[in-house]
Amino acid sequence: MPLASLSRRGAPAAALVALSIGLAACSSSGSTSANSNSSTSTSSAPFVIANTSSVQKLDPQIATNFLDLQALGLVYQPLVTLNSSLQVVPDLASSWTFSSDSKSVTFTLRSGVKFDDGSTLTSADVKASLERVLNPKTGAASASNIATVASISTPTAQTVVLQLTHPDFSILYGLTTTNLAILPAKAIAAGTIATQPDGTGPFKFVSWSPGTSLTLAKNPSYWGGAPSINQIVFRTIPDEQSIASALQAGTVQMGLLTEPQVVETLSSTSLQVHKELDLNYRALMLQDRTGPLANLNARLAVQCALNRTDILANAALGQGEVVGPVPLGPYAPSATAGTCGTQNLAQATHYLAAAGMSKGFSFTAITSDALDATSEAQAVTAQSDLAKVGIHMTIDNLGENDYIQRWLKGQFEAAFAENGANPDPYIMYGRYFGPGANLAVPSGYSSPALASLLTNADENPSASTRASLYAQISAYLVNNAVWIWLFDSYDYTVLASNVHGYTPLPNEQLSALATTTVSG
Repeated sequence: MPLASLSRRGAPAAALVALSIGLAACSSSGSTSANSNSSTSTSSAPFVIANTSSVQKLDPQIATNFLDLQALGLVYQPLVTLNSSLQVVPDLASSWTFSSDSKSVTFTLRSGVKFDDGSTLTSADVKASLERVLNPKTGAASASNIATVASISTPTAQTVVLQLTHPDFSILYGLTTTNLAILPAKAIAAGTIATQPDGTGPFKFVSWSPGTSLTLAKNPSYWGGAPSINQIVFRTIPDEQSIASALQAGTVQMGLLTEPQVVETLSSTSLQVHKELDLNYRALMLQDRTGPLANLNARLAVQCALNRTDILANAALGQGEVVGPVPLGPYAPSATAGTCGTQNLAQATHYLAAAGMSKGFSFTAITSDALDATSEAQAVTAQSDLAKVGIHMTIDNLGENDYIQRWLKGQFEAAFAENGANPDPYIMYGRYFGPGANLAVPSGYSSPALASLLTNADENPSASTRASLYAQISAYLVNNAVWIWLFDSYDYTVLASNVHGYTPLPNEQLSALATTTVSG
């Protein structure tokens, strides 16, 4: 999952898409459209963004699909965000200050910000939004990011105070996700969040045809200035080669791609190709509570048997980097640090013997080509590696929704997953392994020692001590083979030649579309 996201890019099996995608999506019996208070203006030439995945949910606080967060990130905004250097910068909050005891943080809101329905953003909206996240009934994907918030007060219409249970030096990073976007209090009360998006971002909701498209229109009242692009259509196309064809035909203006072999076919065209290591990583997640993988030595045998460099080569043509538990940022460890940083078959055999499984063992790993086009190659390469030491891994390739539901319920022995990351390790792993972790079930592992390390790092006021504790956390995760961290691959943003001013961000947000122009 992400910072909230598990699924990334892939095609739902039922997606029926034609390449004549220069037209805006039409409403159908299965579609959702904006109400009369929302803009329904269209353009004869919408800006089409193609992806093999589809938007699955309209509620930003419960979304767990990368494309959902990218699309909804154009409609909604959090209090703070990340810049291209992965630093926390203002968004709906213009400034913030911590109290002297670090047990509260006060945010000052931008003035004059309006929701799509014309109402003005106030501290009451922030309070209602964050309290909705904290309410267990919401099922918010990133509730653990603000689990230290004990209460929320609103001294003025422009001021919000988060009272914390203890010092929480990760909370600013935690607030940067679209999962913690600010919603209008009256929409929360009316229960319309899941059907009628109403945000403060540069674009506003027009219509949604599940499995096919999402249409947005520019927000002329956007506080950052009205965008140049009149309309955006997120269009689902089942495979990346078809997206490449549509880009060359001029019916798509932006393609979100992950397959380097497809991108390579575009190298001699006039299309603009940007590649970026992003804040996501591939991992083989292990359910460590039952079965052979509950044995530490068995897990270490899996870790030592895998050749992560080969997995990267076969899955992404080597276009990326082998990584440890924190892929990017100041706390990223060496990719080869810890037990079996590189493949060691002799050591794998040693760990099997120590586990009392000298003849090997068997387990099943789930994958989903629909969610990640590289997952099959990852699994097949890993299967071959493991067989060399007598470990038999069965591959169960699932459809998009089946994978997500089984992942969320922890109904797997192992799972090839692409998970969202964050520059702050506590935000990455507190939700999996920390006290009250909201993703404890799919994490497959619990340890008081690991939870204590996470809490101590989050609460410590010393930057150098936090860095040391974060290094210990990475070492713990690797040396206990909690999961097997594989690689971080490049994402590719392919643009038509007449698109100007767009710069991809490492967190994959598409906010630069607010200032992007299209000529001709």
